Amino acid sequence: VLVKPASDTPLSALKLAEILLEAGVPPLGISVITGSGGTLGDALCGDRRVRKISFTGSADVGQRICRVAGVKKVTMELGSNSPLIVMPDADLSKVVEATVATGYSNAGQVCISAQRVIVLQPVYQDYLEALKPRVEQITTGNPLEDATRMGPMIRQSDAERVEEWVREAVAGGARLVCGGQRSGTCYQPTVLADVDPRMRVSREELFGPAVAVTSAADIDEAIRLANDTTYGLSAGIFTQDLDAAIQFARRVHSGNIQINWGPAWRADLMPYGGLADSGMGKEGPKYAVQEMTELKTVVIHGSA
Repeated sequence: VLVKPASDTPLSALKLAEILLEAGVPPLGISVITGSGGTLGDALCGDRRVRKISFTGSADVGQRICRVAGVKKVTMELGSNSPLIVMPDADLSKVVEATVATGYSNAGQVCISAQRVIVLQPVYQDYLEALKPRVEQITTGNPLEDATRMGPMIRQSDAERVEEWVREAVAGGARLVCGGQRSGTCYQPTVLADVDPRMRVSREELFGPAVAVTSAADIDEAIRLANDTTYGLSAGIFTQDLDAAIQFARRVHSGNIQINWGPAWRADLMPYGGLADSGMGKEGPKYAVQEMTELKTVVIHGSA
């Protein structure tokens, strides 16, 4: 196994390999190769000796890997801009907690982070009024300090990108409910309301601590907006209406469906993976083993 960690975060992969070797994995069983994907990626993925590639990252890089790899097995866990639909019968206190938990964890740097919240009009203002003070309570800073609830982004350039997209949305007519300020790599937890679905904060993967809120007239419009994306990794809905929940599960094009929680939820035992630009293949131990197994058929014919 060759492990090529992201250039910004190699230490966890190096520590994992160290632990595996201490646990008895043969020294030649695993190698960690650090460096730039732009330098190493094509050589690793195009090598015919590599029979399986499992990649987590952006859709653009995933597409390049598939072009370079040729005929071999690949698992692509790529980006998303996960939607959360809020129906009029939802418990707004639970919706707000789920929005905070799934929209701002790890400073929004989670591929299934709640990025788009689609709220039906009867509870649109009530939701925003309940969400604003809860988001303003999120303390930011050094994640090693007990009082901190949200740390910095991984790079200053990413924080600057989030800042740019939020400013662009506000200039285009979106309303800044709270947040919107940056200090170095730290970007304040941000809520944008009245977001046009055509804005970048809604259409592309933000991967940062801002949630874009849009209203919908009914469940049909909400599902249409949820599906108005090139991604399909995870989606959530809050409702007490079983028919609405089943409609959502059947009609929303997403690999993972959450009912009465935000999109950023997973358990290791479940099959995890997306559709369209969110990738192909499944993670989770059982499903990863299947993805990494080449099935061989043996037929024994008896003598005449």
